Amino acid sequence: MVRPDRPRWPGAVDACRDAVRWAGPDLGTEDGYAMRTAVVVGHDFCGFGQLATPAVSTVVTVETPREVLRYRVYARHLTPGRGAPAHGLYWGDLTLQSCVGPDTGFSYLQRL
Repeated sequence: MVRPDRPRWPGAVDACRDAVRWAGPDLGTEDGYAMRTAVVVGHDFCGFGQLATPAVSTVVTVETPREVLRYRVYARHLTPGRGAPAHGLYWGDLTLQSCVGPDTGFSYLQRL
């Protein structure tokens, strides 16, 4: 479960309890066309590796304290290195990020 109300600092990610909203607007208020992308991250070693690997066209459901949101994966990207700089790699309404083996993976989603 994604908890978008959790703090956006490394300690929350390192706690491994939830995937964490890392950057951007609150889920449900994002707008990829206006470059207002929400970003959710989680460590692969905490069980969140699937954030970076859903197939294109997969529908992802995110439950927040206020609502249930649905998104469709439209693209994925893999960049070399774990914890690689993500500048310029956040796109769409929602970007999901996690390490994949020795690299960092990104899934790009559009709200339905």
